[in-house]
Amino acid sequence: MRSGVLLILLIVSLVAGLSTGFHLLFRLTYVLGIVLVVSFFWSWANVRWVTVTRKTRMIGAQVGQHIEERFTVTNTGFLPKLWLEIHDHSDAPGHLASNVVNLPKGRSRNWKVSTLCLQRGRFTLGPITLVSSDPFGLFRRRRKLNSTSTLLVYPRVVDLSSFELPTGELPGETRLRRRTHNITPNASGIREYAPGDSYNRIHWPTTARMGKIMVKEFELDPSSDVWIFLDMHRDVQAGFALESTEEYGVTIAASLAKRFLDANRSVGMVSYGQHHEIIHPDKGTRQLSKMLESLAVIRALGDVPVAEMIVAEGQLFGRNTGLIIITPSTDETWVASLQQLGSRGVKAVVILLEASTFGAAENSLMVVSRLATGEVPTYLVKQGDSLEQALSTPNAGMGQRR
Repeated sequence: MRSGVLLILLIVSLVAGLSTGFHLLFRLTYVLGIVLVVSFFWSWANVRWVTVTRKTRMIGAQVGQHIEERFTVTNTGFLPKLWLEIHDHSDAPGHLASNVVNLPKGRSRNWKVSTLCLQRGRFTLGPITLVSSDPFGLFRRRRKLNSTSTLLVYPRVVDLSSFELPTGELPGETRLRRRTHNITPNASGIREYAPGDSYNRIHWPTTARMGKIMVKEFELDPSSDVWIFLDMHRDVQAGFALESTEEYGVTIAASLAKRFLDANRSVGMVSYGQHHEIIHPDKGTRQLSKMLESLAVIRALGDVPVAEMIVAEGQLFGRNTGLIIITPSTDETWVASLQQLGSRGVKAVVILLEASTFGAAENSLMVVSRLATGEVPTYLVKQGDSLEQALSTPNAGMGQRR
């Protein structure tokens, strides 16, 4: 705007000088022209020869944790940067890293930003836009720096050490045994060496006796698997943002995964959110990371009801498998599907999110009654409940053998 006014003055003074021959008007024209040209190139140079670096101490965090970033802006040009705005366009909620600096020639400025992770998900840090002007404020320039990085915020995890699955009879001969290529504490037999077998699997006494290389076979731990079923059907959810059945369900699933993986159990997960997600049972910190990464980005956008989930994935479960259903559904039909799994020896527990306490939804009293009749241990979670307390003692199905 200011440059436009100055340009009009330049044209007027030039026309007037040509019309009157007054030398002062010509000098004014020269001055205005020089100011415009110098200001134009100064503003252009102000956003050039500038480097911006950001260092993030972590690329993954949990809800409730802080992430720290350090920004450094350096003037590598030959002119001072009298007023340089750094605008950060990160989409992480509550992330404010923009700043305004003055940079003499060859100097740097740095600052730290600490951001509280308020929401789970995958977020982009950056890009950055540089904005500056000339000393007269005639021209405003922008330059976009497209470098970005990704921040993954995992769901909140609470201590559910009091939560227990119902126990069943697990005599050694009826346990589910599966062969594995990995070395485990459970050796199941001896076989002839095959290309690709590692040398530490060789059973030397048998090799010496038989005159050929024999290796040990291993199987997975025979203790029962734990499966977490997370209902992400969009039509049964209630509440908003952090106070929603979606967020409560994700937090519970993440907390249960950590609880049983810490106990050296083999844990898997099934969910139908924005896409079909299935993580087969495994142990260890890698499995926990895999499950938390999935739970960080999952959304309640599924169109498959929990009853169809149970039927579709029922073949995954063997006898004495531990199954945890997390759902806000008030539709009683899924209880019958669950009872069919129980007749096959699957040990089920239900965590029922009381949707009516999160917003406009039907009461789950009938579902609770059906589950109690079927002696299925049921935990009822309401909005505002402490998850540690709500999941310490089941509300229904106490007749189930534990």
